[in-house]
Amino acid sequence: MVSLLTLEIITGFTRPVFQLSEDATCLVDSGADTPVWTQGAERLMDTFGENRIQKVEGKNFLLSGFGKGYEVVDVYIIKDLELKDMKDGGTDRVVFKNLTIACTSRPTMIADLILPATAFSHMNYKVCNIGVEYPVVEIEHDKEEYYVNPIYRLDNDDFVERVYSFSNE
Repeated sequence: MVSLLTLEIITGFTRPVFQLSEDATCLVDSGADTPVWTQGAERLMDTFGENRIQKVEGKNFLLSGFGKGYEVVDVYIIKDLELKDMKDGGTDRVVFKNLTIACTSRPTMIADLILPATAFSHMNYKVCNIGVEYPVVEIEHDKEEYYVNPIYRLDNDDFVERVYSFSNE
């Protein structure tokens, strides 16, 4: 059975940025293939708690696409990242298990977390701007839990190339 998760876009944003938690925002980026935490490792730990975050030792992302070449950044895993309707007590949710992310410190970025299109490869998602009171992101999904794991570079497996999504069911 297909479920529909509706996430309200934060007022004033021209891109699909929604409230991930009380103190974190998230951008759905249809042009990205890497999940990126933009607020540094310390805030990552503060936001999700040390028991839900794991640094992947010896692995890095070669992060680019932010307008100034590339940078080598650390790899972390968020054990359970839950997307849920933050208003009206919504009960529908999508949980990303073992979400592999790049961690950088770019405090002026539009959102704390950038979720790439590849994380939604087994779902339908769209941004609704017309016919709704407020712009929303709608995510159609037939499972509640999805795993988002790394694909390492063929020429050097110390670097994550991108991530992909799958489900166990």
